[in-house]
Amino acid sequence: MNNRTVLALDLAKRVIQVCKVTGEGEIKFNKAMSPDAVRTLLTNTKPCIVAMEGCGSFHYWGRLAQELGHEVRAMPPIKVKPFIGKQKTDANDAVGIFVASKQPSMTFSPVKSVSQHTIQSIQTSRRLLEKTLKSTSNHIGALLYEYGIILGKGKKSLREGMVTYLDPLSTCLTEPLKLLLGSLWQQYQSTLVQFEQLSTQLSQQIKQLEPCRRLMALEGVGEIGAAGLYASLGDGSGFKNGRQASAYIGVTPKQRSSGGKVVMVGIDSHSGDKSLRAILFLGALAAIAQLPSEPKTEKQRWLIALIKRAGVKKACIALVNKTIRTAWALLRYSQPYQPKAIAI
Repeated sequence: MNNRTVLALDLAKRVIQVCKVTGEGEIKFNKAMSPDAVRTLLTNTKPCIVAMEGCGSFHYWGRLAQELGHEVRAMPPIKVKPFIGKQKTDANDAVGIFVASKQPSMTFSPVKSVSQHTIQSIQTSRRLLEKTLKSTSNHIGALLYEYGIILGKGKKSLREGMVTYLDPLSTCLTEPLKLLLGSLWQQYQSTLVQFEQLSTQLSQQIKQLEPCRRLMALEGVGEIGAAGLYASLGDGSGFKNGRQASAYIGVTPKQRSSGGKVVMVGIDSHSGDKSLRAILFLGALAAIAQLPSEPKTEKQRWLIALIKRAGVKKACIALVNKTIRTAWALLRYSQPYQPKAIAI
């Protein structure tokens, strides 16, 4: 299995660097090719290993390679970097990708299906519109503050402020400033409509996917959390166990060990899917807030005891970790969520 041909692809928009290495380690070629030429190469090459960094367009090329019978090995760019030479060139990058793909300790990222990729694209666009709404609202508030006008927090205060200060009879602002704020307000309203339409589209998409409906049965998992879990984990086949899935999203604690001593130092806030982790954390907070005084399930009893011992925030992280592991099991084995009731 180790003596297989490797096609290492350094992906880019218009030119893709391709390094073909035989099973004996001989570099057959290392050259830049157009995307069409790479498609032809993948089609005409016998099943081999296709190695790539997990960057833009990776999932498209990964799905194409898998359809043609190739084994796809995708790696985070940060883990490929140590195997690239000092001089940064596309040719060196392709060789570094090949070397990284052969490392026994390397972890590989799963290729997303079309449905997973679609959910992810909708979520990414929804977050962009959400940020645009926030930045436009802050900009309008900052402009008014320069003229001694302070708006309250929230959409309602912004809406009432625009009605008041854009009124033709209002003399608080000059006409040119009213025109400017009117333009910004129209942009805000247009973005809000697009955001609501995209949210509806995401909700409809989630309801059509049976795995997402199963995931929403988990404590603290709503539509957005279920969509994120499905987009990240898929059918669960890309991970050996729940711990791998949890580490992929970035909820497992880091450890430092030396001389047989192991120290757990908490989760890495810069790794994994930060957006999904934040959504699941908020969902866990909501689930903890709704805990009954008398637990009805084993998970509730475990969670109540953990809160007393470690506090709410650590219990939230532990619940998110357990949620991801349970989600992986539900997706991998196509099982409904059935919390274990406390024996009476």
